[in-house]
Amino acid sequence: MLRCITEESKPLIATTCEPESTRALSRSHKLFCPNCMGLVQYNKGRVKSSYFSHVNLECEYIGSEPETPSHVKGKELLFGWLKSNFSTAYVEYEVHLPETGQIVDVYVRHNDGNYAGLVWAFEFQHSNISSTAWKERHELYRSAGIQDFWFLDKAKFLKFSSAKGADGARLRKDLEKTIFNETGLCYFLDLENEELTIDFNFRTQTSYVDIGRGKRVEQSLIYHDPEKHSAHLNKMKLRINQEFRFCVMVSNDFEKYMEPRLSFIVEHLRQAEADRIRQLLSERARGLIKFARESYGDGFANRLREIIPESKEELHDDVLNLDNSAFFAKYKSIVETSLSNLKEYASLKESTELVPRYLFKLANLTSFKMVKYLQEQGSLSLVDYLSAKYRDKISLVQYVYDKHKPVLDFLPTRRKDWVNEKLGEISWELKTYAKEPDVIDYAIEYGDLKSIDEVENYIQQVDEKIVNYKPTFDPEDWDFEDNEDD
Repeated sequence: MLRCITEESKPLIATTCEPESTRALSRSHKLFCPNCMGLVQYNKGRVKSSYFSHVNLECEYIGSEPETPSHVKGKELLFGWLKSNFSTAYVEYEVHLPETGQIVDVYVRHNDGNYAGLVWAFEFQHSNISSTAWKERHELYRSAGIQDFWFLDKAKFLKFSSAKGADGARLRKDLEKTIFNETGLCYFLDLENEELTIDFNFRTQTSYVDIGRGKRVEQSLIYHDPEKHSAHLNKMKLRINQEFRFCVMVSNDFEKYMEPRLSFIVEHLRQAEADRIRQLLSERARGLIKFARESYGDGFANRLREIIPESKEELHDDVLNLDNSAFFAKYKSIVETSLSNLKEYASLKESTELVPRYLFKLANLTSFKMVKYLQEQGSLSLVDYLSAKYRDKISLVQYVYDKHKPVLDFLPTRRKDWVNEKLGEISWELKTYAKEPDVIDYAIEYGDLKSIDEVENYIQQVDEKIVNYKPTFDPEDWDFEDNEDD
């Protein structure tokens, strides 16, 4: 580890502290781990860089890695790059996160500027770690609102195939593939050259290898495309996507080739955010329905269960942001109106009168689950609301029924399919789809017409073409054979 504290909680950095005074504090047992408060000692040799180590056990917190020269060097390089590029940020070695129990190799918190509010965890990974363990640590960072950047030791993790004819082909292990799939990129840090390699695009190439005696075997090889995807740390920069405040490392040397991958990452973030919101909405909706069942009964809760998905756009923000009391203060009357509409709708269905039957046709069960519709209805009953909304249509139907009932009375006396065929020849709007149509069924089809003049025109045609229909007989249309007796 590179950071410790004294008895007075003064921080010391191994690579910058004064050696003699630090050795004295170490011999006096006055140096402590800032995370677990365990006793540490100062180590400085002629070859290895200075570092602190726990006297007894290693630190118990997640992410603690046995200190090696490579691990120390990796953290130093990342720390130096961050301090150089983000001079106003708080940058510190080995910070313990109480909310997740982790120790961050290099912790960064931005208080101002373009990155204000962002917190980063820069991790240098030298020792082997399973993809499962990495995922656990990655998810912990995400849960704390921290973006984590993982830098694998290039000398240990970036490998190439030794197969015949496979020059430049990569051997990708589980950890780097997992990081690449989860974050969109994978970073490898070369400690000797202080160079960063960024994986962002691969291609698979099939080739054939001679194995002797005229036999060839097929092999699939993986190559990074383009071949050049490394640059010195000094040529690296962080690029931010403002929509998600998500950052990636890029280099001017090959940034243009990364564009398709960066676009993919943004789309992936959008999909992940949409999935997160859907999950949050689902959880919140279940909580509201549970509260409704406990407070207002099963019928109310079941109706709310149907309203929420049908009105998800209107309810989206309130489901997410309002507590139970505020939500039902706003929507309790909406659910009650929907329940009342169902009862009125059932009574309209049983009616034998013209206007109620027409209102039944105009009503739409799905609308009773639409918040916008129910808000528009307000405190009106369903009948009053529909009567006001469709006043002109009702007036037209009533006019037809009152003035032309003798014409309409004839229609149910003939076969429905024949009448519908004839009505369709006049206008498709006049056809009825009632199973056993009566006068009212035929009358209410006139509600979609535009004027009384149009009604009169159609009624006249119905009278002529259906009511007073007289089939004509023309002998020329038929052939007759003589049947004279021999």
